[in-house]
Amino acid sequence: MNSRGKCLALALSAATLLYGCGGGEEVVVDSPPPLVDYSKRKALVIGVDGVQYEKLQEAIAAGQAPNLARFQLAKTYGGGIVGSVTEQATSSGASWTTVLTGAWVNRHKVASNDDKLRSQADSVFKLIKDADPKRRSASIVSWNTINNNFARDINLRYISHAEKCSEDDQCVADKTSGLLRFGNFDFVFAHFDDVDNVGHAVGFTPAYQAAIQDTDTRIGQLLVALERRRQEHPDEDWLIMVTPDHGRSLPGGFGHGGQTLSEKTTFIAINKEANAQLSSPFKDPADMAFDGLYGNATQADIVPTVLTHLGVKPDAASYRIDGVPLLGQPSVRQLSAKADSEARSITLQWRISGQPSGKPLTIYRDGKQIAQLNDAATSYLDQDLEIRDGIAELNYSVVLGQVPAAYLARINVDKSVQGNP
Repeated sequence: MNSRGKCLALALSAATLLYGCGGGEEVVVDSPPPLVDYSKRKALVIGVDGVQYEKLQEAIAAGQAPNLARFQLAKTYGGGIVGSVTEQATSSGASWTTVLTGAWVNRHKVASNDDKLRSQADSVFKLIKDADPKRRSASIVSWNTINNNFARDINLRYISHAEKCSEDDQCVADKTSGLLRFGNFDFVFAHFDDVDNVGHAVGFTPAYQAAIQDTDTRIGQLLVALERRRQEHPDEDWLIMVTPDHGRSLPGGFGHGGQTLSEKTTFIAINKEANAQLSSPFKDPADMAFDGLYGNATQADIVPTVLTHLGVKPDAASYRIDGVPLLGQPSVRQLSAKADSEARSITLQWRISGQPSGKPLTIYRDGKQIAQLNDAATSYLDQDLEIRDGIAELNYSVVLGQVPAAYLARINVDKSVQGNP
């Protein structure tokens, strides 16, 4: 065996000491991370329409939601950031489209509950199928509009199995549990609507709490199906996340759609250990509106979390997902953009978890690298932009340690018209 072969043969442990491979020097070689069989990774996202975070907490405390009590539960927000390009109504159409694309309305364009609207952003279904054509996804919904908004995904077979249960939550529970127990799906989305319907009808009453309890029971049905599946597929690793689309208006809890703290407050329940994006919200976000709600994770974080678990890695340079993963190493957090029309520049700002360690941080604009920094940086001025008069949109991707986050900035260089950054 030659000297190179001897050196390679010695590199067998996480920190093997190599001798005699280069003039008697001692070298520490780190082994690569263990290989993961992502084909065994699966994900289930459960939508619980109109469940108010605080009312769910009450149900858990009263023993009415024992299944959701098994998850890590954290406050999040929907509706985007008021006054920015991400602002959207706290309505079901816009919110579920964000949950299933990781993008705000300035990308997905589903601004209302119109079932004729079609999402213009890549969905989690498409991203999974693009990464591996053999992977299969399913969408079973009580509110049919969700599947209508993703009709193109169904027609193009990004969604392999789609069901509309027409406001019958037990239909959702039965069909989903059957798919989980006997099907061969890598990603499943199940949507329950009863709590929202009860909220619209009678508001925050005992009937609303009873609807939360009934939904928790149906979630339990899905968990039982997965437990039975694991008996035959013990090597599968299932990520499970539960989230609503929006909160509810106070005091009665009858409506939603506006930009109030109660309507914007959502939650994510997860069966895995989450990273700092979910578990350690910032207490001092740049925008302290809504009692600092913007320091929390968002409903846009669900898609990148699913993709991380499944090992799906979209191209970082052209990344167009606004959320950041809740598993593993997070990307930059709190990414935002401020436009200066007169200077024709855009200032990006962000934060990181923990202390800087010298990790590379790369910035792309519309797929082209424009800066190479490290994680000590928290802002970047993109100046002298060569854009014509009018409103222009620029997609920025900020990549920290190979984990991207994106922001679709807008600049108005026509002085006669004003626009949001």
